[in-house]
Amino acid sequence: MRRRLQAIACLGSLAAWLSAMPAAQASADSNQACKVIAGKPVATGGMVRGTATRTGCADRATLRVRVMVAVSGADRALKSGSRTVRNGRVTAGVTCAAAPRHYYVVALDSKGRSGKSRPVKLACEFASQIEEEVVKIVNRARAKQRCRPLTHDPRLHLAAERHSADMARTNRLTHDSSDGTSFDRRIRAAGFSFTKAAENIAQGQRTAAAVVDAWLDSPPLRKTIMNCSYTHTGVGQNTKGPTWTQVFATP
Repeated sequence: MRRRLQAIACLGSLAAWLSAMPAAQASADSNQACKVIAGKPVATGGMVRGTATRTGCADRATLRVRVMVAVSGADRALKSGSRTVRNGRVTAGVTCAAAPRHYYVVALDSKGRSGKSRPVKLACEFASQIEEEVVKIVNRARAKQRCRPLTHDPRLHLAAERHSADMARTNRLTHDSSDGTSFDRRIRAAGFSFTKAAENIAQGQRTAAAVVDAWLDSPPLRKTIMNCSYTHTGVGQNTKGPTWTQVFATP
C-alpha cells in the first residue's frame, strides 16, 4: 500500500508538471510578439519629438526613448524620457535648430528589447516670413549700437504668438493676457528660463517695417530694443488687427 501511495504521488507530480507546461509555453509565445519600436522623429511647434512604443507585451518594463543627433565623432543624446508600461508609449522633445541636422530616435526597454529609427534631416521653420522680417530689422537697428544680433528662439516665438492671438481675440492692447498672465509667466510657460526679459507690443501696423518704426519712435520701447544685454527674441504676429508681440530675453 505504501508503494502504491508513493507511485500515485509521483504520478500526481508528473501530471501537475505536464499540466503546467502549456501555460508556461503560452506565456513565452505571447511575449515573442513583444516589440519595442522607435518612431521617426518629427519637427513640430519648434521642437523635434521622438516616440518609443512598446506593443504586444505580457509583462511590464521600463520603456525609454532618446532623441539623438548625428554629429562628427560620437552621436549625442539630446533628450530622453522613460516610464514603466506593459504596452504604451513615451515621448521626448528637444528644441529644434534652425539649421538642418540629422536626428534619429532610439527606443529600449529594461528587458533588453530595442529599436532605432532612420536618421531624418530636420530644421524648424517656426516663424512666418513677416515675423522673421521684424527680427532682421530689429537686428539692423541694434547693429548701429554695436549690439550683437538677437537669436529668434522658437519658445519665445510661441510665447509672443500666444499673446498676439489673445490680444486679437479680445481686441485689447495690454501686457497681461485675458486670464491675467503676465509676460514673464508666458515666457516660462513656453519653456524658456531667463535671467532677464522684456516685451514690446503693438496693434494696427501692416508691415514689419511699420511696427519696428513705431517701437523705435517710443523712447521706452526703443530702449528695450537697443539693450545689448538681451540675446534672444521671439516675434508673434496675428493678422487680426494686426497685433504684434516681441519678447526679449537672456538665459
